[in-house]
Amino acid sequence: MDIMIRLFASLTAGTLVLLLATTSASIAASSDWLTVSGGKMRLVTSPSPDGKELNAGLQIKLDDGWKTYWRSPGASGIPPQISFLGSQNVANAELMFPVPSIFPDGEGLSAGYKKEVTFPIRLNRMSKSAPTTLSANGLVGICGEICIPVQFTLSVTDNNSVGSQFDIVSALNKAKNNLISHSTDSQHVSEMKFSAKMTSHFAVKAQVPTGVKNAELHVEGPYNWYLSPVRATLIEGTTAYFVVPLKSLPKDANPTDTKLKVSLVVDGHGTEQEITPSQ
Repeated sequence: MDIMIRLFASLTAGTLVLLLATTSASIAASSDWLTVSGGKMRLVTSPSPDGKELNAGLQIKLDDGWKTYWRSPGASGIPPQISFLGSQNVANAELMFPVPSIFPDGEGLSAGYKKEVTFPIRLNRMSKSAPTTLSANGLVGICGEICIPVQFTLSVTDNNSVGSQFDIVSALNKAKNNLISHSTDSQHVSEMKFSAKMTSHFAVKAQVPTGVKNAELHVEGPYNWYLSPVRATLIEGTTAYFVVPLKSLPKDANPTDTKLKVSLVVDGHGTEQEITPSQ
């Protein structure tokens, strides 16, 4: 019996070592942190299992009271403007945006992030065996009581020989899992109408899951439309109602002949669809 116990313990320990070795095979790399007013930022990478893609992200950690912005922040705020020129062994790279929060910002609401955010970067390599250098340069808005446009240049090289870093892999996985997805039967905008009465606005009706308490709407139009996000004015059962004010549209804008990108965020989960409003 003692022999069997020792044998079982030995096999268990061996299995544990094997599991640890398998886990640590997930490798990661990062640039140095760049300290800026209101926080710090860096590039992070982690290879995908097939080796063709490289999981990557722009990670920003913010000081208390500071925030940064989504791709369409609203009437105020600075969206990220980033180029990947100078990268090596990169076929293409695209910055993606996790589901934002909304918060008071000046006279209205803006969309963005507080405390910490990792923007995933969808990246395809030209060769999965060669080292990959990801370079990112551009501008992000990091704002406290005032908004500071932060210009930066960051670079990270992934050569498949860096040790595992759990915090990087965890941050990248969390960010990818928090991207906006396609609309579903239980979460989608069902009606969007333009009204010019009194103050022009979009009146929006959306389907939401049962028991939802919080719903937000983000409407994106042409580059010169500045539309602020809104919270639901009413949620009745599985129907949420929104009013989107149209205060800053160009004079030649035609709200009933323009395809809009509409993101519905329900209890932190976002879905997206394209809609042309009706009259």
